[in-house]
Amino acid sequence: MLVPALHKRISELTSTNDYLWNLSEKEALPHFYSVSTDFQTKGKGQDSNQWESARGQNILLSLLINPDFLLAEDVYQISRWVSVSIVDYLKEKGIKDISIKWPNDVYVGQKKIAGILIQNAMTGDSLTKSMVGIGLNVNQTVFYSEAPNPVSIRQLTASIYDVSKEIEVLKEILKENFLKLQQHPTSLIQTYHHLLYQLNQWHYYQVQGETIQGKIQGVNQFGQLILEHQGSGVFEYDIKEIKFL
Repeated sequence: MLVPALHKRISELTSTNDYLWNLSEKEALPHFYSVSTDFQTKGKGQDSNQWESARGQNILLSLLINPDFLLAEDVYQISRWVSVSIVDYLKEKGIKDISIKWPNDVYVGQKKIAGILIQNAMTGDSLTKSMVGIGLNVNQTVFYSEAPNPVSIRQLTASIYDVSKEIEVLKEILKENFLKLQQHPTSLIQTYHHLLYQLNQWHYYQVQGETIQGKIQGVNQFGQLILEHQGSGVFEYDIKEIKFL
């Protein structure tokens, strides 16, 4: 009996997320099955934004997992697991000053190097399927979109990388940290917390059209941002309720 391949590379797709999710609806795919591409014609970012990536230059990867040990209310653990794994991958490249910008971006200093898009399926109170889309800037040095602050590994290290090999390296780190997600979830939560962008710093945010000064205190169990308002208490926000300024 043939063992199903765990990874499929396709030269061009509209979106790795769309392709993999549709495939998973038709076939019973194995845990950690993944799809990558050299180029996406309709790559997705957060809030329906486009994800810019030059052909063959970056990691464009979607990964399917079966996190049936997690309750639906703990779905944000998936985001913690993936973002911490990307940070670990970048640290292995000697990159420093890495942080996780809530909810799903990875930054180096004030520049964005990776974005994450997650889609989940649930049955009752349990997660049955999660798909993780990762866009990670590897070799690209010129960016044309309106994104104000992109950066790539090549720009930070002055090295050129084999994207196919880097996908395998990243997947191994994701697998290692997936075991931590299962066996040591509290440790993963703590690591994610300490990596939060602008943690315990006063900055300006926009809430319901109003500019306020606040300090990030963390992210709660449900993935809401915990923000201390200067002089008026602590509040929790969903993704579309607050904007970084």
